[in-house]
Amino acid sequence: MKTQRTLLAIAAVIFVSTLGADAPDAEETSSTLSPRALQEIAQVEAEIDRIETQTAERLAAPPDNQIQQIELLGKLMLYDKQLSVNRNEACAFCHMPETGFTGPVSELNRTTGSYPGSVRTRFSDRKPQSHAYAPLSPVLHYNPGQGDLVGGNFWDMRATGRRLGNPAAEQAEGPPTNPVEMGLPDIACAVYRASQRPYRADSRPSRSRGRATWSRSATGPGRRPPASRCRFILARLIAAGSAPPSIRWRNPSPAMRPPPR
Repeated sequence: MKTQRTLLAIAAVIFVSTLGADAPDAEETSSTLSPRALQEIAQVEAEIDRIETQTAERLAAPPDNQIQQIELLGKLMLYDKQLSVNRNEACAFCHMPETGFTGPVSELNRTTGSYPGSVRTRFSDRKPQSHAYAPLSPVLHYNPGQGDLVGGNFWDMRATGRRLGNPAAEQAEGPPTNPVEMGLPDIACAVYRASQRPYRADSRPSRSRGRATWSRSATGPGRRPPASRCRFILARLIAAGSAPPSIRWRNPSPAMRPPPR
């Protein structure tokens, strides 16, 4: 009887192990997008391509105003699918203007809530948060009048803004290297990808015509700043393109300014 119980236990372990070996494939299959979701995603990608092309045309005659130059460069990066590991997902994929700068795929909003990344079988953990007013969010601080924390970005406020002085810039650092979002292995890859794009201005002043560029300070000839500087430049530019121009450059009221350190 004892021997039979031992054999049954061994058989059970083998059976469970066999199921476990098939589990990853089952999980991958269950993450496959439905035909309707794929159709909507294709429509969103086409719209992103249209906006990017339309915005890139403005590079032929860039604005003279520096603020507008930064806005133009940030928008180009926001709609650039080449900044993802499979070159198929832009930041705007989860933040389209027609849906309040959050997820535009109704099939995903109805079912998963979260969105797939550049690797389409990997889903993020949370619903994309609207970033329409993200650049106006103050550095995370305690407001005694409200008796609560105020500011920061992401649902859990983990992009506090205390490191870069801007919560939106810290938030923009996350998606490029998040394995369930844009999926690049490190921020240097994002900087390199951006340096190869058409919006990278020529480093020679005679031809740059005042064009806005992060590349002159990040990857110009003979200049190799630390990775932290490249990350800072990239994050601030993406953040600059992530809100309507009418609100992005207003001077914040005292209540919106970061607290003293």
